[in-house]
Amino acid sequence: MILAYHAIFTTYGTWLPNDPRGSYSTEIYNNELKLLGEIKYGRQKPSPNRTAQLKFRTAAISLLGKPPFYIDENSRPIVADSFGEVVGRLGIKVGACAIMNDHVHMLIIGSEYRIEYIVNQLKGGATKALKLKSSPWTRGCWKVFINDTAAIKAAANYIKANPVKAGLTAQSWDFVSD
Repeated sequence: MILAYHAIFTTYGTWLPNDPRGSYSTEIYNNELKLLGEIKYGRQKPSPNRTAQLKFRTAAISLLGKPPFYIDENSRPIVADSFGEVVGRLGIKVGACAIMNDHVHMLIIGSEYRIEYIVNQLKGGATKALKLKSSPWTRGCWKVFINDTAAIKAAANYIKANPVKAGLTAQSWDFVSD
């Protein structure tokens, strides 16, 4: 039985399917991006050095249909407020949430909704709140199905630690309930 979902969804152009850090993509839809390399499925360990990452990013940006979208200190509270509205409207319980610069981690506890539906609602709400004409999000999401309480606690701790580990301030959102 699924008790919770750990969903991760990214902003456009910030983590591409053939990123040298690896990805959970199975296909590259942009033919020009295919020329930059094959998909390295899963996170690559060790992670490639900064020079390799920068070289890939520099080459890839010019091949994208629009500029990459990053969540910054000004847009982060807007995204959070919109997430809070969606959480309230859907009546879901969120155990943890980290709104990073290029992706979001969210722990959804025991919802009647499919995780894909919830993520689409979150993305749509944030896009509308940011007053953007097109979505700043990539298609789909990466999801982990959690079926025991120890794994829920571990996922919550991981999500809560994410911002600080990345050099951002610790995050606390009103829509998150412990």
